[in-house]
Amino acid sequence: KDIQMISCGADKSIYFRSAQQASDGLHFVRTHHVAEKTTLYDMDIDITQKYVAVACQDRNVRVYNTMNGKQKKCYKGSQGDEGSLLKVHVDPSGTFLATSCSDKSISVIDFYSGECVAKMFGHSEIVTGMKFTYDCRHLITVSGD
Repeated sequence: KDIQMISCGADKSIYFRSAQQASDGLHFVRTHHVAEKTTLYDMDIDITQKYVAVACQDRNVRVYNTMNGKQKKCYKGSQGDEGSLLKVHVDPSGTFLATSCSDKSISVIDFYSGECVAKMFGHSEIVTGMKFTYDCRHLITVSGD
């Protein structure tokens, strides 16, 4: 099975690398590079491993094809007009994704249509982590509060 590494960062780049076996061990070779116009804070891959969702400073979620690095979708990851997306997490079914924004809001978004299906406030500090349960019935969030 192919091993792939995808990374993003504050340098506004996404790097797609594939593992290649060589005589001196395993090496990751860059296959695609995407340069965005916004800082990239977090990413998560869907259950099929075909798409990676990226949380962006401009409050958008950008979805890329993992095989060719092409952007498939871009939609609003926060309903507010302030702040940056800090976290993104795709549920185990691949149906929804959750985002956290620096305005302390959490949004649940339909992965395919980009429609916001729920928005929540409740933390008094930014959300630093979140995860759907395996049965997709609960979203657990972590914050400095």
